This record gives sequence, C-alpha cells and structure tokens, in this order.
Amino acid sequence: MKTKLLFLLLLSSLSIHAQTLHFKNLANMSAGRGATASVIVNDDIYVSNGYQEKASDAKYVEKYNMTNNSWSIFNSTLLPKRFANSETYDNKIYIFNGWGNSHLEIVDLASNTITKGTVNRSYTGNSGSAIHNGRIYVFGGSGLNGAATTVFSNKFQYYDIASDTWNPLPNMPTAREAKGKIVNDKLYVIGGFNGTPSRLINVYDLNTNRWIDKYTMPVGISGHALAVSGHKIFIVGGFNNQSFLAYFDTTTHKLHQLSSNMIPRRHAAAEVYNNKLYIIGGSTTSLTSSAIKSIQVADISESVLSANGN
Repeated sequence: MKTKLLFLLLLSSLSIHAQTLHFKNLANMSAGRGATASVIVNDDIYVSNGYQEKASDAKYVEKYNMTNNSWSIFNSTLLPKRFANSETYDNKIYIFNGWGNSHLEIVDLASNTITKGTVNRSYTGNSGSAIHNGRIYVFGGSGLNGAATTVFSNKFQYYDIASDTWNPLPNMPTAREAKGKIVNDKLYVIGGFNGTPSRLINVYDLNTNRWIDKYTMPVGISGHALAVSGHKIFIVGGFNNQSFLAYFDTTTHKLHQLSSNMIPRRHAAAEVYNNKLYIIGGSTTSLTSSAIKSIQVADISESVLSANGN
C-alpha cells in the first residue's frame, strides 16, 4: 500500500485566492435535525432518522422537492435512531446501522410501505456506506454490536440486495468512524474519528478487492458529510471545524479547500444534483438542541470552480 501526503492548495495567508462557493438559503426542514441519512431519487432528497431539536430520535422520512423548494413528511413509521446510513436502489431506500437498533428497513417509494431486510449482526453507528452494482458497502463506525462503551470498528462488509445477505470483506486498515464514496470502481474512505479526527484517506479497489492506497490529509476531519460530483468528492462541515469545505480530486489526488458563506455545521447531510451541492441540517454543538433546520445550495459546476480557482 502506497502512502502519500496531500498538501492543501490553500494557506490561511493566501485565502484571498481560494475557490469560493456562494450558498443560498432554501426552505427549512420542519424541524432541526442532525446525524441524519439522505438519498436522492429523481428530483427529491429523502432525509431519514437523526436526532431532533428536542433530543428525541426521529422516526420519519422527510422529502425535499428540489423543483418546488418544498418539504413534506413522506413516512413517519421508521424505527428511531441516529447516525444511521441510507442508500437507494430500484426506487427503494435502504436504511440500516445507526445508534438505536440493528434493523434494515426498506422503504418502497412507490407504495410508501416498509419491509425488513436481514439484520446486520455487525452493525455500528456513525459508519460509512456507499452503493455500487447492487451492493451496499458498509465500513467502520463505533458502538460495535450496540456496545455500551465506544468501540471503534474496522469491519468492512457488503449487503447484497438481490440475495438479502451481509458478506464480509477485508478489514479497513484503521478502525474509526468513517465516511466514504465510490468513484470509478474505487471506494474512498475519508477522515473520521477514533479518539481524534482522522487525516486518512483509504482507497479500496472494488475490482481487485484490495486496499490499495493511503493518502494523508494535512488536517483531520470528523463529523463531516460527503457528496460526489464527477471525479470530485466534496467534504462538508466537521466536528472541530464546522466551516470546513473542500473537495478531494480523485484524478489528481489533491485536496482543495474552499471558502464559502455556508452556515457552519457538523453531522449534516450533503447531496449533489445537477452541478449543485445541497447541505442539509446538522448541529452546531454537542447538544441535540442545537440541531438546525437549514438547507443551503451552491453551484459547483466546473466553470464556477475554475473562474475563481487557485
């Protein structure tokens, strides 16, 4: 495995030259929520679970229509939990893991009904997930098997949608809470937490089933959200640096930090649609009462980034 050091293209003394994203505010969610999971299906963003302003764990799916800039409650019968995962496939949303329970819930968007899939016996909260060719890849996390104390996981597995089975894969090189995305048949696990915010980017090749690369970022990041646009993976918010905004270029293996007017937040959700980056919810402190309703959007098209780039 190769180890490489990434250098930020932005230094604080040169911040005037940073690429800048300009966010605009959209219609708020019905309530502030953090540690949610999200997916995009057609013109809608579906946000599920998480903790709410009043400290209770949410058990509903709220739908944001990007065309109409409007929210509506889609389903309110989920099992309550926070720091869960969701992925979408064939007009269904798969919701799993999280701190609260180990069940896999499958929301059929056509009928608005929920069925149960096979329980993940190695479930965690605050793990990463990504979907590729009918398989949902799940990695890292904490509170392994519902442990009462914090146990960081290095487990890596996939859920096969067709057979409704969980299957093991080679463990992650480093146990931690994690987020990751798949680009060009490679899984990029970026940052996370295992006592301190992680500086690591671990790369797994889905074709060879091997961990192949490791990059080290100049800063550790945890409590963040990820979203993919082409060959770029956007990194949004963070536990210690709530204004953190950057993208990792999977072709050049460089990290580009961005400046913006984004409302600072941690444990938010992020999605990309039609060259726009959407940032949803999150919180501003460790208190659930700090959960925010805000959703913001910024243009991330190549012309915008290159026009004011480094």
